[in-house]
Amino acid sequence: MENKNKSEKNCPCGRIITDPKNKTGLCPKCQKTGVNIGGALGVAGIVFLVKKNGGKIIKSTFDVVKNIKKF
Repeated sequence: MENKNKSEKNCPCGRIITDPKNKTGLCPKCQKTGVNIGGALGVAGIVFLVKKNGGKIIKSTFDVVKNIKKF
């Protein structure tokens, strides 16, 4: 599929993007979907890290607070 205008971009869903300020090349619907997926993956990553290292993080936080109170 050839673009007649070089400022036009095609979204993966098939829509033609004519806005020259659009740097992602995605239509608003696909941008929203991408942001939602990225947010869900970010939350899942944070939950995984907290689950894996939560005890160490809490313990080290209490140690830091105790050391600050000594001064």
